[in-house]
Amino acid sequence: MTLSFLADRVENPANLARIDDAAMLLGALRSSSIVGRLIAVENTAGARSVYGRRPLSGDATLVVGNERRGLSRETLRRADETVVIPTLSRTVTTLNVAAALAVAAWYVLHGSGAQRHVTTPEIRMPALLIIGDDHVEVGSSLRSAAAFGFRDVLLDDRGAGWFDGSSSIRREAFAAARRHKNPLRVHRATLEVVARFDEIVIVIPCGAAVPLKRERLAHGRRQLIIVGAGEEDIARIGTDRVRVATLGVGQIARPPLRLVASIIMAEIARQVGCRPPTPGRRAPGPPTYDSAIPLIPEADILLVEPSQLLTY
Repeated sequence: MTLSFLADRVENPANLARIDDAAMLLGALRSSSIVGRLIAVENTAGARSVYGRRPLSGDATLVVGNERRGLSRETLRRADETVVIPTLSRTVTTLNVAAALAVAAWYVLHGSGAQRHVTTPEIRMPALLIIGDDHVEVGSSLRSAAAFGFRDVLLDDRGAGWFDGSSSIRREAFAAARRHKNPLRVHRATLEVVARFDEIVIVIPCGAAVPLKRERLAHGRRQLIIVGAGEEDIARIGTDRVRVATLGVGQIARPPLRLVASIIMAEIARQVGCRPPTPGRRAPGPPTYDSAIPLIPEADILLVEPSQLLTY
């Protein structure tokens, strides 16, 4: 079985670099041609959810498209299957293209149960602590958090500059997060916040631990999921309330936070579930893709001062 990645007219060099990282992380190959079945990742009519499918058997190529225009009609026409990543937000329904590819590839490789319908998914959503030191990776991860239905996120900002960075750093971070339309509340936090929770789950990219799909991630606000923790963090927490789960991906040095975090949040959203469709009400659109750091007018970016954020 071979999984290959194909970037169809992806323009941003940073996105291409993260796609290469996703290939290494998931044991896939970056290719310039189609190997096996062609699976398109696109928000088009008739696309099948990445949830609720069997693990991949045989060779396949996952293809993602241009940051603004998506996949070409020719590529969509040639695709054997089109998949979409369900999102839960009505304002942020886009993922970074590399993050979307990582999420789609993880589910194509491993399969999963379906995302079920629940009446009040918000009470099942756990708290989330993201640990990061790169402003674009943090921004892209916060963008995914909003897309997957989180309303609040705790952030242990270890030099990423989300709260205290220069104006240029914060502008890039906020652009990556789509802050101009992202209603997510971001709270400054440190590891000491774990004392407030009854149940803590740390998710690592690889290593000996419970597979993420077997971990229960929908216990509501009493449960804290931690993304981006290192070995020293795990040792520092050192409490019997902590469980460690793994994505089971390849071991690479410093895997990009956006890739790991987006897969974890997608699995949380799958387990939490979504509301059943309301007759006559338009459902949230599936994700499209755009550049990691677009050039947008400064006036379109809402700058939030640290004093306006809650501190944990």
